[in-house]
Amino acid sequence: MALDRQQQDFAKKLARLSLDAGGQIDPARVDAVLSSLRGRSPRVQRALLKAYLRHMQVEDRRGRLLVEHAGNATSSDLDALRNRLEKKYNRALILEARENPTLIAGLRASVGDDIYESSLSHRLAALETALA
Repeated sequence: MALDRQQQDFAKKLARLSLDAGGQIDPARVDAVLSSLRGRSPRVQRALLKAYLRHMQVEDRRGRLLVEHAGNATSSDLDALRNRLEKKYNRALILEARENPTLIAGLRASVGDDIYESSLSHRLAALETALA
């Protein structure tokens, strides 16, 4: 069953209600939202749950900061980056750091669909494109 616009908006509001004051997913709030959906008909319930899941996946990505770095990255540098991005996005971010030697030097940070890149491989690719 496809949801109409009003039901899609309802699923989005349910996803927002599942977040705490810091913008992170709160398991207790998720339980409350899921309990409130139990009284609906199975067809509507299934469609609403699918839409709710999609919105929750988006919220989960928006609450994570993935930092890929080449070489060593100190925890103080990563914490400073996280603090700056938390202020920008006005929400708490969960930091995940990974080493990525293909970057050659520098780093790539992503929050949701936003990507911030300051790596040597990115600059070399831009230079190659400009010269081609």
